[in-house]
Amino acid sequence: MDLDALLGRPPESGPTPRARSRGVAARASFLRGARDPSSSLLLAQLAVATAAFIANVLAARGLAPDGRGELALLLQIAYLSSLGLLLGTDRSTVAVFGGAPSRVAVHAVRRLLLRPILCGLAITGATVAVLPLGDRSAWWLSVLLVAAFAVVNAFVRSMRSVAIAAGRYRDFVRFTVAGQLLLLATMALLLVSRVHVVEVWLVAYLVAGALPTLLCFRRWQRADDAASDAGASDAGAADGRIRQARREGLAVLPAAMADSGMLRLDRLLLPALASTSALGIYAAVGTMTELLAWPLLAYADARLGTWRAAADEATLRQRRILVVAVAYVVVAGAVLTALIAALVVPLLGDRYEPARQLVVPLVAAAAVYGLSQVLGTLLLAGRRGASASLAATVGFGVSALAYVLLIPDHGAAGAAYGSLIGYAASLVAAAALSGHRRLARDGERP
Repeated sequence: MDLDALLGRPPESGPTPRARSRGVAARASFLRGARDPSSSLLLAQLAVATAAFIANVLAARGLAPDGRGELALLLQIAYLSSLGLLLGTDRSTVAVFGGAPSRVAVHAVRRLLLRPILCGLAITGATVAVLPLGDRSAWWLSVLLVAAFAVVNAFVRSMRSVAIAAGRYRDFVRFTVAGQLLLLATMALLLVSRVHVVEVWLVAYLVAGALPTLLCFRRWQRADDAASDAGASDAGAADGRIRQARREGLAVLPAAMADSGMLRLDRLLLPALASTSALGIYAAVGTMTELLAWPLLAYADARLGTWRAAADEATLRQRRILVVAVAYVVVAGAVLTALIAALVVPLLGDRYEPARQLVVPLVAAAAVYGLSQVLGTLLLAGRRGASASLAATVGFGVSALAYVLLIPDHGAAGAAYGSLIGYAASLVAAAALSGHRRLARDGERP
């Protein structure tokens, strides 16, 4: 099935001669798809999704539900902290440095992240210093590891931005796959060695993110050495664009924080309002069900530029995009629900039997979240970023209220249904703010 054709993407220029055989035509079509940026991003996303699924099983097997919950909590804190370090520049770098040499984009990322990282490390040091002596021995290592992983994750996300801006898709896929394989190998070793210390499992994520990203950035810096004069000139002229990327990043930061808040807030509130054991059960299933939304997110992100060009020309086929997205979540959601319900206990162990009741609401929540993100991307394509931010903020507010009301009495199930309610609110808000005709008219304005 030609997904690009279903989604209304214009055909590639340069028609194939009629005399060309079907085999040659098919091979040419495959090569075009392999060079397509969205294909590379989807391949990297598939690698991350597969590794996340396996890593979740390994962590659940190696840690009790409370330990699995503690690991999930530390990871969520680190992921949210990395957003504070990025300040939205993971999105703005793509727009501002599109087409720039890789060394210029890497230089810009280092400049953009330097001050936030220094501020973050200072806050971390102050946090450890003010902890009571009794608590310091128990928490200082966790705090430092979370801070270190937040820094690493900021660079991991920036690596994706540089890859898109500089067209380094093959390198991005290669190093992403290498990082995921390293993560799985390390976690498998921890499982076989019967390591039950949560901080050691967190180190596995830290190393698997840091090493491939460092090597990838070094490769990109050296890739343009042959054109050092031009690269130096570009780097000198990049100061203004760095300031622009910082300004645009701050503009989209509220939407990024609201989106991530919807995804992460449940895992932050569960330990406080229920228990770390409830979080462990919830995270074990949630990591599996999130896979449903990832292909939609990766495809929409890769197609943002194409959709914006179509919206500017009032030719964006929004209805067809949404029909295909809905069909995907219905079919894939049904398959994923059956698979997870059948495999959750055999894969994770008898301790995770209560997780069965979470499968249906979490799959539904992932489906609704994916659709809301597609609608949000369509709003961005129509140059309606404020509307996209508003829809995400509505979803965040509703989900926060639902978590506070439902988690104390229903635990992990309350978090699951709270997620579904919050994502549904975001979807309804995005649908109300979009509208086919209004989006097309707004897209005509430069």
